[in-house]
Amino acid sequence: MKEHITISQLSQLMNVSVHQLRYFEEKGILYPSYTEKNQYRMYGLDEIYQLFHILLLRKLNVPVAQIEECLTFYTADDYNQLLESSLEKVRDEIANLKQLEQFIHKVLNEHHNSIQQDNEYRIRLLGPRYLKLWFAFESDHELSARNLFEQRPAPPRLFENDLHYLLDSGQVKLCYETTEMTETADCVLEEGSYLCKHFSVTEDAEIEHEIQQLEHYVAQHQYDCLSKIILVEKSYLSMFDNNKLQYEIQVNVK
Repeated sequence: MKEHITISQLSQLMNVSVHQLRYFEEKGILYPSYTEKNQYRMYGLDEIYQLFHILLLRKLNVPVAQIEECLTFYTADDYNQLLESSLEKVRDEIANLKQLEQFIHKVLNEHHNSIQQDNEYRIRLLGPRYLKLWFAFESDHELSARNLFEQRPAPPRLFENDLHYLLDSGQVKLCYETTEMTETADCVLEEGSYLCKHFSVTEDAEIEHEIQQLEHYVAQHQYDCLSKIILVEKSYLSMFDNNKLQYEIQVNVK
């Protein structure tokens, strides 16, 4: 009974394509134990363990061109450093995936809420929000691509966050939320009961109309306003309607 296996059998055993095994041979990192007269490549235990070593290095994202150097010259310390470096990259990837998971949950929840309250005023109890100022512009000026370009660098993950437009004394302050504490925030939106309404627009004039409607609703229902009007852009929700931008208008009331 033969102690060696063919390239096809090695492929099945290690779940690697024959093409990949031939590629490793071409790159000089895995050779058969011997080749039979019929040109069948035959592999033994040594080659199986070498292939395992190669696959482990590939799993650690070591380029194929560097594997020969690893197999030939790497010491235990080199491998320890390689694993430490790979571990750090994995941790970064996990952190990025967790951020993505949180963002997906946020989009799904916000979309669900927007459907429930679309074009209806509701009272929402909101906790304190700490905002950083990106830039300000005159309220009679429309926001443009040039504005955004000139105010670079943009906040991190710009359009994954809620952008807050604070309307104050003829100016619009464009802010974004931060996890930093009060003393480092440029503005703090106090905890309270906020009169809110979700809406979508295609033109800036529609936003002005929504502001006027809110002011009329507040006066009609005799609310006392404890804050200026806040416009929150939820641009990530626009994926559900490519032709419109999604906003929530808010004001702290009692």
